[in-house]
Amino acid sequence: MRTPPEARDDTDDHLRSLSEDLTGYRIGDAYQLIEPIGGGGTGTVWRARALQGDGEVAVKLLREDLMAEPKAVSRFVQERAILLMLRHPHIVRVRDLVTVGTSLGLVMDLVEGGSLRDHLHEQGTLAPAAAATLLAQVADALSAAHRRGIVHRDLKPDNILLDRDDGRLHTRLTDFGIARVLDTPSMTTPGALVGTANYIAPEAVYGGRPAPSADVYALGVVLFELVTGRPPYAGGPAWAILRRHVDESPQRVEGMPEAVWRVVEACMDKRPGRRPSAKELAHTLRVVAKRTADDQPLPPQPVIHELPSFEPPLPKPRPPTSSRSRMTVLAVVLAAVTVVAVPAWRIVHRPSAETAVQRPDAPPPSADGQAAKPQPSGLPSAGGSRTPGGARLGAGAPTRSAGPVEAIVWSAWQCADQYTWDIGHPLLAQPCHQTSGVAVRMVGHAQALPAIQADISISLMDADSGAVVDGPHTCTELMFTDFAPNHDCGPFDATPPRGHRYFVLQKWVYTNRAILPGGQVSGPEFDW
Repeated sequence: MRTPPEARDDTDDHLRSLSEDLTGYRIGDAYQLIEPIGGGGTGTVWRARALQGDGEVAVKLLREDLMAEPKAVSRFVQERAILLMLRHPHIVRVRDLVTVGTSLGLVMDLVEGGSLRDHLHEQGTLAPAAAATLLAQVADALSAAHRRGIVHRDLKPDNILLDRDDGRLHTRLTDFGIARVLDTPSMTTPGALVGTANYIAPEAVYGGRPAPSADVYALGVVLFELVTGRPPYAGGPAWAILRRHVDESPQRVEGMPEAVWRVVEACMDKRPGRRPSAKELAHTLRVVAKRTADDQPLPPQPVIHELPSFEPPLPKPRPPTSSRSRMTVLAVVLAAVTVVAVPAWRIVHRPSAETAVQRPDAPPPSADGQAAKPQPSGLPSAGGSRTPGGARLGAGAPTRSAGPVEAIVWSAWQCADQYTWDIGHPLLAQPCHQTSGVAVRMVGHAQALPAIQADISISLMDADSGAVVDGPHTCTELMFTDFAPNHDCGPFDATPPRGHRYFVLQKWVYTNRAILPGGQVSGPEFDW
């Protein structure tokens, strides 16, 4: 459970590069920067000397590239405003807000003992009594913040600093940069997910309004982590961890004292109203510390979570049906889903390697295999949705007259090896293609957490030149829910020039979480 050497090396290199730039820099007549001592997503923390005295302070510098981001600057200034409101022995005191070149600096008390994260890396795990004693102090700090209507929103060991008084460790809560004053409008983009995946309360995953109970949930996660050496849902990408917060319950580790386990269960209750207040939690943790005074630390527990396996929801072959038959089948399926409560996403279809494809002038066949009557322009037919003008997307031109059905042999579907994810992305994507002698067919599969909404586009790309050959075909405002976590964009058919190498490119943008960047995934290359 110690920091990997390569991670420490990266941090040290970054801090050394900063040290060469600003060491000795004077901030007016008040402070002089000495050396960088830490950093995070919004800036770097420096040790500095107070020129009007002999004391040292910490100066948190906002990254210069963020100065062009109004929300980042607002959050940085908000941190000062919030911390100036809070005066508590277990909260880092803010002294000043200064300008440093083209950046901003937040001057705070210097806390020398590192973070609780550093302490955990050194120890592996903490004795239950030690963990409860430290977190009782954090609960006291949260109680003071909650009384003023302030929610921290990013409680984790990294944001709990340590100092020593008479040889005993004391906590100092810091980094209220993304905290929210409950009585003021939020500066966060509506629907944005704010925090760190391992510590986010399940209601926050759904975009719920931040509340003190979310901080209590995170404190329960930290208690579990201090005693076992890992968070309860650790392992894999952020989307998998978030899903566990919603769907799973923490599992007691062998050897964990009953008193500690009861606190974890209470804090991590899925129902926010059932969690204790921070004030109640502080009292309970001090009782737990006394009851577990003789308990020894547990050995660090391994991360046991694995990524869920995903089978691409490829369509299965459907027998051709008439419009009346299709409506009857749809009614039966909907009734079955309603009665037995089977999630709709399990009713999926997989295309076969050989699919009867209509010529552009042929209507869809009926249940008995005979050509059906042409459908009125603008109505959907089996095999694709229609544009406003009546043309079927991915299935050729609109139906015009009766004619023979021509069987075309398609290759098997070729897809990206697996759903592809990036850290921080709540959406998985998998582009696929199949070919025939006359066309290339492409489809994009997607799976995401509930409440995610996205626009997805599919394009056929020339592998050599990188040019778009066909598309983009766009599927807009796809909403993912508990009962519909999967969506397909397509299939779409293209007739690119022969003798080239191609691949399918799937892109997406989030339409209800603007703070998240979009993504893209490439399918396997193929010759046609």
